[in-house]
Amino acid sequence: MQILPQDDNPRPTRLVWWTPPPRGFFKLNCDGAFTVYGNKGAAGGVLRDWKGEFILGFSDALIECSSALEAELWAIKIGMQTVVARGYRNLIVESDSLKAIQIINAHKGDFLRSSIQHMTRMVDRICWNHVYRETNSVADGFAKHGLSLSQDQSIKVFDSAPDFIESRLYGDRIGKIYCR
Repeated sequence: MQILPQDDNPRPTRLVWWTPPPRGFFKLNCDGAFTVYGNKGAAGGVLRDWKGEFILGFSDALIECSSALEAELWAIKIGMQTVVARGYRNLIVESDSLKAIQIINAHKGDFLRSSIQHMTRMVDRICWNHVYRETNSVADGFAKHGLSLSQDQSIKVFDSAPDFIESRLYGDRIGKIYCR
């Protein structure tokens, strides 16, 4: 029998949940998915209003993707393109990738960062937030769906919530609490 050492400083449990944006704003949650098997990436996201109501979702298979971080940045770029093209101008954009948010807020960077920053000039107000993975589950569902799409398909935009995401949306709507 092996005795494991006792952890004298256990990490405190943190309760987290998805929160809707303030009135007048729309929240865009984005997520990337990446598998090293075949270097396949996907992007997904969801736009909701201040009541937490579904406005649109998207899934996309990425043609070229070399990392999870790259998939996250593509998800943000595609999400921004999609919602800006539809006229949404007051945005809170969330990702569970702290590194992606840091890159976007940096003063220099690559093509993806530059094109995301360019799109921010097309909106009236924007806020970038890092969120925990548990509170980004709807966007995660859309990104995982993107992995099932063929790479020759164009982005799939959902104007109503698809069945594969309904239970996650419901959890967010009722304020489902996650332990972290």
